[in-house]
Amino acid sequence: MGRDEQRIDSVVQVPVPPLGDYESGRLFHRLLQLFLRDLKEAGQPVGRHQYLLGAVVQLHEPARAQGGGAGPQQPCCACCRTPYPCRTVLGVAVSAGLPVPWGSPAAVVPALRDAGLEPGPGGGVTAEQVHWALGWGAQRTAQGSWEIGIAVDRGEVETLVVADDAAMARYLASAVVALGSPYPYGWVEDAAEAAAVRSAAHGQVAQWRERVRLPYLDVHREYGADGGGTR
Repeated sequence: MGRDEQRIDSVVQVPVPPLGDYESGRLFHRLLQLFLRDLKEAGQPVGRHQYLLGAVVQLHEPARAQGGGAGPQQPCCACCRTPYPCRTVLGVAVSAGLPVPWGSPAAVVPALRDAGLEPGPGGGVTAEQVHWALGWGAQRTAQGSWEIGIAVDRGEVETLVVADDAAMARYLASAVVALGSPYPYGWVEDAAEAAAVRSAAHGQVAQWRERVRLPYLDVHREYGADGGGTR
């Protein structure tokens, strides 16, 4: 059954961390994996890097909380044994742009703390101010927008304006938990180290070229954005 023939339930929404029960964790995890699946153009085969990312995220799936307390309990990461989503999953979700509907910067803070991320000395988040001691701070205006002051060279401060509380929540999450630039992208690499793995990597590319034609992968070719942008 193709995507356009499938029932689309418009009320499904990404659960907002921290998650109150295991079922919410499973839904968050499935929606993240589907979102990552669609981060390509329709008609393109599943990429090896895309597949590996999905496999890594799967290692950090939610597990039921241990202890047998009464009532729903916050799930934990099956790999890290910390509250789910762990820092790995939250970092992937935020960096990839999963549409988590946080309503305000303060609503992001519990998820960040669950992931082991705390504001620096003197930092904190209120309904009107954000300061995480990362070289920037933000102030809510009377109109509901936020003005973000970003420290640059020689003590200068650049100002960025975001539209509302939800936009400020996304900015906070991205600034604190985003994955950054992994090696070797943007880094100086050692030519001998690169040469040591190059031929093996090229061999794996050839193997993947055959594997991606298997039905369980090839059926996902249809998913993704069309050439004109998002669907």
